[in-house]
Amino acid sequence: AAAASVSRPAAADDRQDCLNGSKENAAATIAPCTRAIEDGAYNGRDLSNLYNARGYAWSWTNFADRVDHAFKDYTEAIRIDPEAVGALLNRSQLYNQRRDYDRAIADVDRAFEGGLSDYGKRVGYRERGYAYQAKGDNDHAIADFSDGIRLDPNNKAALTARGNAYLAKGDPDRATADYDRVIALDPDYAIAYYNRALAYRAKGDFDRVIADCNE
Repeated sequence: AAAASVSRPAAADDRQDCLNGSKENAAATIAPCTRAIEDGAYNGRDLSNLYNARGYAWSWTNFADRVDHAFKDYTEAIRIDPEAVGALLNRSQLYNQRRDYDRAIADVDRAFEGGLSDYGKRVGYRERGYAYQAKGDNDHAIADFSDGIRLDPNNKAALTARGNAYLAKGDPDRATADYDRVIALDPDYAIAYYNRALAYRAKGDFDRVIADCNE
């Protein structure tokens, strides 16, 4: 009984350290997550959250096997709690990195079915949009990026991605409009100038191509 009374506060501290970890101290977060997971004090959604947190910590380390560890932890979190929307979104990012776009889309679909906050929706629209775009399905990509932009109108990455999808679809005018918005938000965002130059080239406006390349 005495051992148990010591174990539970320690497990609670480890749980807090695990769930409160950040990108900056990712490597240091793994140990308390592991202790909390192995303590046996948590199950169900609480245990799933610990696996998801450890997976996220792994993903922000510099270890060579970080992606494999993160993927395994997200998958275990989902096995324990099939409605673990955070783990589903996190795993969808790894599927995109692995170019397994159909599984990325499937994970995002499941996350939406489970219910998402506005932040979660933005992540979901982004990851699913990237997957659709990589598959060459620019219409679905544009739809997802547009939904994300409605939630976050000044998101440079989403605007740039939608511009890229418009350009790939053969609509340089809409692509240019998105790149214009990005540059208005951040005049130093070099990739927007480069992409806008590509859109101007598609339109045959070579003077503006040169001007953007000089930026």
